[in-house]
Amino acid sequence: MSKTEQKIQNRPERVWIYCRTGSQDENSLSDQRDKLTDFAKEQGWEIVGITAEHGSGLNYNRKGLKEVMKAAKAKQMDIALAKSTCRIGRITHKTIECMNKMERHGVKLIIADNGDIDFHPIRVAFYMRVGSEKQLQ
Repeated sequence: MSKTEQKIQNRPERVWIYCRTGSQDENSLSDQRDKLTDFAKEQGWEIVGITAEHGSGLNYNRKGLKEVMKAAKAKQMDIALAKSTCRIGRITHKTIECMNKMERHGVKLIIADNGDIDFHPIRVAFYMRVGSEKQLQ
C-alpha cells in the first residue's frame, strides 16, 4: 500500500484541484473540474482551491500554474489533483521539476486517471541522460 493510499484511508486531506486545457473549450475545462471535484469528494478530501485555466502545456509560466505553486509553497494543501500529468505540462522534465517543487513543500501530485504518481524511475533515467550529455560537451 502506498503512502497516499494509507493517507486516503486514514484522514481527510486538503486538496487543490488543477485543470488546464490548451484550447478555449469551456466544456472540456468544466468536465475536468466536475470529474476532479467528484473524485476528491469520493475520497473524503477537503477541497481548498480550484484553478482552471486555458493555456499551452509547453508554457510553464501560466498564471494558474503559478497560483497552484504559490499555494503549495504556502502549505495551503496536502495534494495537488489533476486529470493527467499533461495537464501540468507537456514537457516531461519540466513537469518533474514542478512535482519536485511541490514535494519540497510537502505536497503530493495525484493524477485522477492513475492515482499516486511517482516519477522517481523517470527522474533517474532523465538525470543520467542529461549528465551523460553534459559530459560529452
